[in-house]
Amino acid sequence: MKKIASVLAAVGVAGVSLVAAEGAASAACRADYACMYSASNYTGLKREDFSSRTNWGQITYNGSSVALYRGDGSQLNVSSMQNRDPNSYIAVYYNSGHAGPCFRIRPNGSVPNFQTIRLSIGGDANDRMNSHKFNPTNCTGTIYG
Repeated sequence: MKKIASVLAAVGVAGVSLVAAEGAASAACRADYACMYSASNYTGLKREDFSSRTNWGQITYNGSSVALYRGDGSQLNVSSMQNRDPNSYIAVYYNSGHAGPCFRIRPNGSVPNFQTIRLSIGGDANDRMNSHKFNPTNCTGTIYG
């Protein structure tokens, strides 16, 4: 807990309480939801979502004012994800609007570290992705989870 607090303080995150940061990483991802985390291995700040989202820069982690996407390379961008929908694939896209390079997470699957995902434009997906969609029709990227 002290590590999370010191990281948040070091990067100057306003409006994030210690309680929100602790609670974000402690609760399990509920069935039928997608859960995005700011750190690898499903830790850090957490967003639990039941819907597709076209722009992670416009939504925040649960209990905080921190957006899921703050520009390429921000250490608070999504770094791991769980798909707890037993019937749907989830595509994760580099660009907003469900566009650009993407990868898919199988039903009830997960990706513990976006650094292991290589994008077709080069580099890894860690701290760079910007939208997600349940049951994608335009993503032919690799399936993980």
